[in-house]
Formats: sequence, C-alpha cells, structure tokens
Amino acid sequence: FFLATRDKKARVEIALGFCTMRGSAASVGNRYSSHNGANNNGPLGGESRSRSWQGGRGRSNGGGGRGGRNNNGASWDSRGGGGGRARENANNNATAGSRGGGISDDQLQAAPPDTEPALRVLSFYEQGSRIAFACYNEDDNEIIFEDASAVHNGMDTERIVQGVLLETRPNLILVGNKVVANAPLLECLTTMPLGSNRGEGENGNDNGREAEQQQQAGATTAQSESNQTNNASQTASSPRGTPASTTGSIPYQLLKSSAFEPRQCRSVILHKLRVLTLMRDSRPMTGGQHQDDFAHAQNYTNNTTSGMHHASTQPPSNFHSLASIINFDSPTLIRALGSLLIYLRNTAFRLEEGFTVTINNIRQCPASDSFLRLEESTLRTLRIFATDHHPLMSNNNVKGHSYQKSKEGFSLFTLLDRTKSKAGRERLRQWMTQPLRDVTKITQRHIAMELFLYPECHPAVSLILERLTDVGSMDSILLRMQRCCAQPNDFLVLGRMLDASYAIIATLGGEVRDRAYKLDMENGQHSMMDTNEDNGTIPRVSEIVGGGGEQHQECPSVAYIDELLRRCHVPVTRNLRERMASVIDEEVTAEAKDHVVINYGFHEELDQAKGTFETLDETLSEVGRQVLAKHQDLISLKVVFLPQVGFLVSIDKRQHPHDEATNTFPNIPQDFEFVFVQDDDAFFKSDEMLELDEEIGDLDAFIKDTEALIVSDLEEEVLECESELRSTFSALADLDCILSLAVCAADLNFVKPEIRPAQEGVIYIENGRHPLQELIVNDEFIPNDTMMDNDNRVMIVTGPNFSGKSCYARQVGVLAYLAHVGSYLPCDSAKISVMDQIIVNFGDVETCSVPQSTFQRDLTQMAGIMQKCTPNTLVLIDEFGKGTAPTSGIAVMTAAMQRLAQSKCKVVCTTHFLEMFSLGLLEDSKGGIKAVQMSIHVPESDEDDAIPLFKMMDGVASSSAGIVCARMAGLNRKVVDRASDIITALKEGKQVKPLPESMNANSPFQPNVRSAIRLFLAVDSWANATDEDLDLLQELVDRM
Repeated sequence: FFLATRDKKARVEIALGFCTMRGSAASVGNRYSSHNGANNNGPLGGESRSRSWQGGRGRSNGGGGRGGRNNNGASWDSRGGGGGRARENANNNATAGSRGGGISDDQLQAAPPDTEPALRVLSFYEQGSRIAFACYNEDDNEIIFEDASAVHNGMDTERIVQGVLLETRPNLILVGNKVVANAPLLECLTTMPLGSNRGEGENGNDNGREAEQQQQAGATTAQSESNQTNNASQTASSPRGTPASTTGSIPYQLLKSSAFEPRQCRSVILHKLRVLTLMRDSRPMTGGQHQDDFAHAQNYTNNTTSGMHHASTQPPSNFHSLASIINFDSPTLIRALGSLLIYLRNTAFRLEEGFTVTINNIRQCPASDSFLRLEESTLRTLRIFATDHHPLMSNNNVKGHSYQKSKEGFSLFTLLDRTKSKAGRERLRQWMTQPLRDVTKITQRHIAMELFLYPECHPAVSLILERLTDVGSMDSILLRMQRCCAQPNDFLVLGRMLDASYAIIATLGGEVRDRAYKLDMENGQHSMMDTNEDNGTIPRVSEIVGGGGEQHQECPSVAYIDELLRRCHVPVTRNLRERMASVIDEEVTAEAKDHVVINYGFHEELDQAKGTFETLDETLSEVGRQVLAKHQDLISLKVVFLPQVGFLVSIDKRQHPHDEATNTFPNIPQDFEFVFVQDDDAFFKSDEMLELDEEIGDLDAFIKDTEALIVSDLEEEVLECESELRSTFSALADLDCILSLAVCAADLNFVKPEIRPAQEGVIYIENGRHPLQELIVNDEFIPNDTMMDNDNRVMIVTGPNFSGKSCYARQVGVLAYLAHVGSYLPCDSAKISVMDQIIVNFGDVETCSVPQSTFQRDLTQMAGIMQKCTPNTLVLIDEFGKGTAPTSGIAVMTAAMQRLAQSKCKVVCTTHFLEMFSLGLLEDSKGGIKAVQMSIHVPESDEDDAIPLFKMMDGVASSSAGIVCARMAGLNRKVVDRASDIITALKEGKQVKPLPESMNANSPFQPNVRSAIRLFLAVDSWANATDEDLDLLQELVDRM
C-alpha cells in the first residue's frame, strides 16, 4: 500500500487502520512510526516514544502514543491498548476520547491537518574537483541530481552549490566526514542563498506559512529518524523539518562513511530505486491522488513485482532504464544518489515492501544560465581534452586533479594553449570546461582578441607575453602562507610576480590603451571617444564606464582595458611590492635558500646582533687568550659557542690527568664547572663564559627568532592583501588566456564569429574547417558550409563510409563549442546562437564492465538525449541503429529523428539508412528535416578507385558505395566480385546463384572425388566386380 501513495494524510490513515487491524500498539503521532523519535521495538508494536518538534512530548506503552501540541494550542492524544486514539479539537480545545476500540470516521475527520513541511533532503559528495548532489522532493515525489566539476576554484564551487540550493531548496543536508571537516564548504552548503525561498507557500500544504509557524515554535532539536538510521548516521544540527529561510542556515546530518561506499550505493540504485516515468504503462503519483487510485497503483505494483519473490531476494536490475539518465561512470554521482536512497529507505520509505524507493521522476538540474553543459562523452567525442594517464594509477589523481601526473595528448586544449603562465593554463582549462552562454561576455572576449590582434598592438603584446612568463601560481603561495609553511622561494617568486604585474599593468594603461582608443576610432566609435579639448587626453574609466552599459558599448576596447586595470588594484600591489623590497634581501635569500634574509637597516637590534655574530670568532679568540694567561697551568684551550648552551671552555682531556669514571680533573681551576665530554674534549663553564652569556647571549637564536618574527609580520601583510592579489592575478590569468586565443587565431587563420541570442536558433557557418583534422591531412582540407535554423533543424548526412560524414558532424560540434568559449573560428564567416548543451551519440569505447550490448548502449544514449534535449540543444548522432537488423534499425532511426524534430533541437545525424527517404518514411525539407550528402566520385572502370570529394551537397546519397570501400580496403578480389554479384541479384529481384563448382575450393566434388564417383556408378554390381576395378577404386580413394 505504501508503495502506491505519497499522500501524507492518507498514509497516516492507512497506518492507523493497519495498526488496528494487527491489534498491536503503534505510535501515530507522526507520518512515520518513529518520525523525529526513537522507536525501540519496531514500527508496529512494543514501547514507542516520540517527540513532536512543535513543542509536545508523549509516551505510549502498549498502544497509541501521545502527539505534540500544535501552534494553535490544540493537541491530540491517545491512550489505551489496541491503537485507540483521542484528539483535542483545534477550534474549541475540547478533548474527545477513544479508549481501547477502533477509530471512528468522525474522529478521523477531527484530526488536525498535517502541518509538517514536505521533506526535501539533499545528499552531497565531493571527490577531488568533482561534486555531486541528489535531492528528494516529497511534494513532487522526485529526485533532482547534479554532477559537476569545480575547476579548483572556491568561487566555482560556491556558484555550483548556490545554484543547486536555489533549484532544490532543501530542509536537510546529508554530508560525510570530509565535508564536516571542511568548514568553508560546510558553511556554503548550509547557508541558503538569497532568493531561495521563491515558490515557498505555493504548494498545497503552504510550506512558507508553515515554516514561519515552526520557526516561532522554536524548532531547534535534532532527533534520529529511526534506530536503523541512528546506527548509520549522527545528527549534527537542526531537525529534518526545520525550514530554510532566505538568509538562515539549513540543518545537516552526518552520515557514516559506509553510507557512501560505492559498491553499496550502486547496488541500492540498481535494485531499490523505481522510477514510474521509466516504467511501462505507469502513472505518476501525486499528493492529491484519490483513494480509488490506490488500488490501481497497488495492482500495478503487484504485477510488476510478481516474479520477484523467489529463492533470490534481490530484485532485478534497472540498469537499462536508469542508464539513460544516471551516469554510472561517475563515482561522485553514484555516492551522492546512493547515500540519499539509503537515508530514504531508513526513513520516508521504511514501510514500503522491500524498503523500495518508488518515485515519480528523476531528472538532472536544469542547465545553468551561465555555462554550456558538456557531458564526459561530449568532451571525449569532440576531443576537447585528450589526457594520457600515467601508467601508475595512483599518480593519476593528485590533489584531486586527474591531469596533474598525466600529459595532454592531441586535443583542442593543446591547440589553443599558447599561455605563458601556470595560472593562465589553469584558467584556459576552466574556460574550456565551462563555455559561456552569455552573449555579452562572449562578445567581450572577442573585443579583447580583436584589440590584441590589432597590428599596432603587436610590440606591446610581445612585451606582455614576455613578462607573463614570470607569473606563477598565486593560490599556492597564499595557501602555504595561510598554513604557516611558506618557503623562502615563495617570497622571491611573489616579488617577481608583482614586478611582472606592474610592468604589464603599465603597458596596458599606456601603449595598449592608446591603441585601443585608436582602434575604436577606426571602427567608428566616436560618440564617447572625443578627445578632451582642454588637455587632449583620452577619457578615463570613470568617464567611459561610469555612466552605464550604453557608454560601455560605445567604446568597447578602451572599456575592456579599463576594467582589466580596475581589477588589478595597482596601489595595493605597488605598496606591497615596496614593502617586500624594503624587508627582504632577495639576492642573499636566493643564495641562502634555507631562510629569508632581512635587509640591513630594517631592524636596528637585528643589525647589531648580526654584526656581533660576524665578529664572534675574533671575540672568542681574544677571550681565550685572556683565560689562558690567567690560568698558567693550562696547556691549551678553546672558547666555543653552542646554541641553547652558551659559551664554553674546551680543553683536551688527554693533556690533563682525570678520572674517567667521575670525569674529575684535579689540575683544572676551581672556577671551572664541568659540563660534558665529547670524544677527547671536555667542556667547562667559567666566570668569563658566564659574562659572555650575559653580554652576548644566544646570538644565533636571537637572529633566527627576530627574522622569523619579521617574516611572519610580512606574511600577515601579504594575507591582508589576499583579495586584491587574487583579483590582480586572476585578471592577468584572463589576459593570458585572451592572448593565447588571439595568437592561435592569428596562426591558424581563424575569424570572429557573430554570436546571436538563443531565441534565433541559428548555426550558419561558411566554409567551416575542423581545427584538428586540417592539421593532420596530407592535402588541403576541404571546407563545408552549415546552414541550420528553426526551419532546417535536423540535418541528416548520408554518403559512403570514407566520405567524411563523422568528421563533418564533429566539425559542427567543435565550431559551436569554440563559439561559446569565446574563440575565433576556423571558417570564412559564422553566425551561431548560444545553446544550453551539446549532446553526442557516437560509437563509444567497448567495455565489458557495462551489462549492455552495443545496440543497447546506443538506445540508452538516445533515450537520454530525448529526455535531456531542449530547443536550444545541439545533438550529434553517428550511425544510430546499426547494431541490429536493418528493418529494426531503420524503424528506430526514423522514429527517433521524427521525435527530435518535434523537440525543435538542432541535430546533425550521419546514417547509411537510405531507405528512410526511398521508402518515404522521411521527406526532405519537411518537418524541419534536411537531407544532405557527402559527394564522391565513383569511376566507371572497376580498375580505378573511388575518389572521395569530402564536399557536402543537398540531397540523399544514391548508395553507400560499400563495394568500392571493400576494394579500397584491399579485400580479396573474389570476395568483392561475389559481393557485387549478390548486390546485382538483389537489386534485380533475382535469386542469388550459388558459386560454380569449380570455384568452390571447399566443395567435396574435387577431380579425384568425381573420378571415384564415376567409377563407383559405372559398375553395376560391386559384388561381382573385377580385381582391376577394385584396385582402381582403392587408388582413387587413397588419392582423396
């Protein structure tokens, strides 16, 4: 019954009836038997204690239970055996009792409404740079998940977390030990961002108003959901029902590490999760579903589970249906979703059969408005990155970044990476992982590239590129300073970085800004760029961008430079550099390598101590001569200094009689106090040594402590400028990326595309080229056009195998991707609208770890595409449906194309199923479908090879030229000829003739065999055969 309903009031009534029917005592003060309380003896019997977080407390022994008091002063109570219950009316506060019997309809009608907010619990897991969320929403009975990459940037993680919180609005967070130990991340997770309570109070139970009432009631106590949950988790904050306000905190619950165990999580997802929208003939369940619908849902459940209760208690796997939505190759997503299901099985779904979590729907968070969504398969197919991992697997994931101990292969990243600094390289990787969807931001990158490609800026660009090589990783330096483990080289690197930044900023603010002004003048931007009549200077940033967006558009190049300079915080970085130069002696520090050397003149006492320490050898020699003159009986001595011990007199014990057992020296002066013996030297304290200890002291410790104190103060000053430093070098990293894209565009003849809003839905590319493919072809790369819009949104590409269909599909995806990165494109001209995601269905790497055949994987990918695509999605499909019988493949392919055309997404699909058009299943230029073909020159003579032209043209290909491909591949000539005969017979509708007997090498009728058969048939009776015939037959048989 509980499998079929999510209605909260109905569940309570069903539970009451079930408890009465069983005749056992149960606590019914909450939706679930032990909600917000500890159930010591199971959900249906024994002693049950419950606490209502509205303010009441109750205990039931042998029956019923006592609920809490609601905010209006009304309470309801039950005592006695057999599940009897009494309620107090909320309007008149009159108590109506029921002892020992059942529950009447009037008493059920008098029950107060369920004022507990709907459960919205979110599970979070982080591993390296990957973070995953899974949130269950009880109102819609669905799970929303997200699996994203935060490219080693705290701000990036915060942005992703806030976006998920705004989408899901949870009232409980499930986390592990690592998250709890990370205080900033935990604070980000448990703080609801602004605007998060939009939609509160719109649900049927008015969550917003209930949340306010619960806050007034002082809901602050956390209790475990059940004994089973209590064994698997520890409550760390407020209760499950505490609402999340706009600026309030969200309670969190600490789960044990076993809840995130990957094998267990995967098993729970496959065997205990049931999604009704993925099941045939199912109907989603809603909170307002009537009682009449429960029987239908129960019958459906019984039918779907009727074969599950046999010797094996493990239900069948749902991999084929779930794989279209859930990426089982993502360990972070599997752990987040699995831990959420484990929690739900122990709480909200604990009364369902087999603890199965049955939900209406499971979906991914909507695509971000800021970045283009890219799946791992898309990055792999388009070859955005090509990481060659280290043979030792343990080296492939260092500090959470899988590329630290690996090298980048031939990919778009290596093509575009012309960066000079480590920060620039990391920023470019971040840009390529998170392509933009904002037309304004993409246009700003184009403006910057156009400025640095301006011929008059080339000298300044060369200087900037040279100084960018001195820019290191600011994040690493600041992190070591925060941990108090900074190295002397960190200060030297920081100094060089500040010098480089100052030189770059000076170049930007001078020569480059002047050239930007001139470029805007040449482009006709005159309205805000008039020269100041008084002094003939270029308007400052306050004059240009201070007035708003209109002025910013009037002078784009100058505005970009001014914005870059604003982010650099020149006064702060200049003062910090001057302070470091006054404190640190960089030359001596570079030579010393083990400590930071302070400049002479910075600290007077330190300078005096250093001076004394430098002349310490002469001082000790003079004191030694004085001591030796004072004590004539001593043959020789030395005065030494030992840290933490002080000044000592050292004598050679072999020159003086002594007792080795007691280390006593009879001939040593009385004022010499023995300290220790080492090898042949004995060390003593004398009056002169004590005077040195008082006058000079431990110079080495004083110098080191003083320098450490000065360095510590300098570190504090650096950390006080942390935000300015991060902003400055973040701006320089962006500049490095812009220059990298500009250099690549100049070298490879890229052009600036026109970026259009998503509503226009156009992909117009003239003479587009694949940026990677054109580098490896022997001859000149053949460019092709792309014309896609809302009228021609599904492009079906046909042609022979070697004609370049797959390359063309990848080319469209790569150019659309580069447009969102902000790069120029390899084409003559382009106009591309922004998209929300790029999805691919290409032949993936075969693996035995996935319980699916090749065709099943294709179908799963296509199902995922249909569920995820929107009108702003670009879909790339390569030969879908080829893994089954031709008839089935054509049918599935045709239906899929029609469905994608109805969804209005942009599709580039390659196929060999020409029958889709020849049989009239699809019509060219109708319903948004456009057929194109890759041309090929087929020779008239069989002796000549076909020549692929790699040029796209309208229409459907006449054939796939499979015989030509076989001949070019070097297949045996007889095999090719036989295949040609079979194709000819099939086309003419004739029967395929078998091979002639003489051509069949495997035929049993070889010459010797035929001779033996003729002889055998020629003899009428072998019983009366002659010896000559018998000998000849034996000879022929032997030859066989």
